[in-house]
Amino acid sequence: MIGVDGPGATALVARLFAPRGRTSLAERSAPAIAFGTWRATDDGPGEDVVVIRRADDALEVHCHGGLAAAESILGSLERHGARRLPWADWLRAGGTPQIEVEAHEALAAAGGPKAARILTRQLAGRLEAELDRTRSLRDAGHRTECRLAVDRLLRAARVGLRLTRPWRVVVAGPTNAGKSSLVNAIAGHARSIVSPEAGTTRDLLETRIVLDGWEVDLVDTAGLRPVGADAGEVEREGMARAIAACGTADLVLQVRDGTAAAQRDASTTPRDLLVFSKADLVAPSAVAAGDAIWTSAVTGRGVQELVARIVRRLVPEEADEPPLLAGAVPFTPRQVQVIERLRESAAPTDAPPDDRIR
Repeated sequence: MIGVDGPGATALVARLFAPRGRTSLAERSAPAIAFGTWRATDDGPGEDVVVIRRADDALEVHCHGGLAAAESILGSLERHGARRLPWADWLRAGGTPQIEVEAHEALAAAGGPKAARILTRQLAGRLEAELDRTRSLRDAGHRTECRLAVDRLLRAARVGLRLTRPWRVVVAGPTNAGKSSLVNAIAGHARSIVSPEAGTTRDLLETRIVLDGWEVDLVDTAGLRPVGADAGEVEREGMARAIAACGTADLVLQVRDGTAAAQRDASTTPRDLLVFSKADLVAPSAVAAGDAIWTSAVTGRGVQELVARIVRRLVPEEADEPPLLAGAVPFTPRQVQVIERLRESAAPTDAPPDDRIR
């Protein structure tokens, strides 16, 4: 969609667009929808488009054919005197509130349906309304209630700041532990090469997927083992990258071969989730109880349970405090800074600073 706005916008579009029917674009009272042909050049074949006249001098041109079609239309408008603006700048120039502009930008980058739903609520005014309410509490002297509202917003911001950036889940563990097979089982397709030969994966292999509505980057890594004289430079680099990836992960799946008794005694950190593979090759009596999840990439056993546990670890707010993400959710660092200033101003001895979002 291309927006055309400003004095003379309708006349400009009318020079390039021929609507079907006898009624010209200028004769159609806003709001009006017209289907017709856009001629970027005098001798070109033209492009079928839909033009929406939203106001006297505010229109939208809806085209198809990918970026090339849109670029052709933009070029023809520029040749007739229009000035190109990024759409976010266009919104700001039209007086759109800052939070609404940020919500539009974030929606364009959101990769999962749950992030999109949260951002849509902010676009509809949830965050702006809650900030106004919180300021009113402060200005009325209800500072305790104000601080409680601010704390709720900052808790929600932990997830809000990730709505346009996928969660990062790294799959790590010893060589030949079944990491790549597990990645393929979670992703639902053969993303990683699987081989009985240990050390098949030598580099980081990232797969972007959506788990229960949340966008996740699933990272397959090289197997880790004691480095001996037989370890080549490529394998050493692969293990170094695997270790570095674990350090930047939101969650690390520590995969162990369930058929190897020596691997079952694994230590983990709070950021880790212990997963045993090859459960189809283990007798039921050998499956130990505990927090670890037993999986089989062959039969699918435990995979859905693992997905649910991954989401539970990444976004505990969904289960622990369901209303939190259903209301106002800050989603940019700038918004968080404004809220932090609001919290400071709610202290009994502080004078309210100018914390309005502009």
